[in-house]
Amino acid sequence: MKSFTKAAQALQYSQATITSHIQQLEAEMKTPLFDRLGKKIELTNFGRELYPYVEELLTAYEKIQTITSEDHRIKGDLRLGASETMTVYKLGPILSEYKRRYPEVNISLINDDCINLRGRLHAGEIDLAIVLEPKVEDPNLTVEVYSEEPLVFIAGTDLPISSVEQAGGECMIFSGKECSLRRFFEAYLVGKGIDTSNKLEFTSMEAIKQCVANGLGISLLPSISAEALLREHKVKTLSSAEGDPLFYAQVVYHKNKWLSPAHRKFMECMFE
Repeated sequence: MKSFTKAAQALQYSQATITSHIQQLEAEMKTPLFDRLGKKIELTNFGRELYPYVEELLTAYEKIQTITSEDHRIKGDLRLGASETMTVYKLGPILSEYKRRYPEVNISLINDDCINLRGRLHAGEIDLAIVLEPKVEDPNLTVEVYSEEPLVFIAGTDLPISSVEQAGGECMIFSGKECSLRRFFEAYLVGKGIDTSNKLEFTSMEAIKQCVANGLGISLLPSISAEALLREHKVKTLSSAEGDPLFYAQVVYHKNKWLSPAHRKFMECMFE
């Protein structure tokens, strides 16, 4: 996170409160925990040594919160992160059913690019990430594949080409630079020797779809997000010599993350 301001926003405290708590902790430890580098902060060597113990304390506290002497109801907090496509096309029914079964669990959901979501897992900002991208390879993350999701190349119906290989000179419509889909699409085009300098860039999947439907260019989307436009004949698919590429919907969490009963029940709902 590297920012007291962002930490305050995530914890819903004032920045002054966060700063005061850090100062008290540094006074108690008799050594700085952070180097202040202008508007950025970095852990000192001592701070890095202390960090694993802080994680252990937070995990212990989370376990204590789930203990009840009266019953075994599922309670606690569930901090989720998900890509836009997974949120729109997959998570709605799952979250609805989970909330029906476990109404006492407090759910928070952050939408972000898959790369950023993995960063949030490493930073401890979220508990679980639901991503759509190539298989995640990270020794510090545990990954469970939820489903295989084909991708499709799409273009406006009036565009006089039928394959990606014929797309030289056409406008490429990309998602944001931190999006796994954007990186895959761009690398795919470069590998085909197709110029990518003529481009539009949007952070919204809906904006990308409407631009393609209006004949502004070519894009690569998860098939589930393009189904409605294809069914209504507002866009067409472009073939590829290598066939349709494949992404994976995956549930990801840090390997050192203790999964509370609330977390495990969510996983059960996802994989039913």
